[in-house]
Amino acid sequence: MPKRTMQVEAIDHGTVVDHIPSAVTLRVAELIAEDGDQVFIGVNLKSKKVGNKGVVKIASRELRPATLSRLALLAPHATMCIIRDYQVVAKDPIPVPDSFTDIALCPNANCVTNHERWPTQFDVLSQRPLQVRCLHCERDFPASELAIR
Repeated sequence: MPKRTMQVEAIDHGTVVDHIPSAVTLRVAELIAEDGDQVFIGVNLKSKKVGNKGVVKIASRELRPATLSRLALLAPHATMCIIRDYQVVAKDPIPVPDSFTDIALCPNANCVTNHERWPTQFDVLSQRPLQVRCLHCERDFPASELAIR
């Protein structure tokens, strides 16, 4: 039986976001990391599930719900693990809410939210692929087209 080796260092407490598309791994790290966080990043790691993947580990902290909503726009099919005393105590998919409020810009240049102070709101139409509809201009977009605030 082949020996398993860790490609990214273990943490004693914190959050691990796994199965991130490699192309957005650094954006995910920038999004979830806060000042003073110890962050471990792995890019283009081999994965049987998705081919190449990214992993971001945040030591000593669990992610807030608002951060998870933003993360769902970037990597909706990633998984999140909560680590305590070097043990995985929870492993779940990134929760995708039914709607996203004021966390992304509408790609439609004519949308009222791009010209006046209105909070954006997008309703989720489908999860695979993640597709959303702007509440204000009623246009549909793939989540990958949204710019996160």
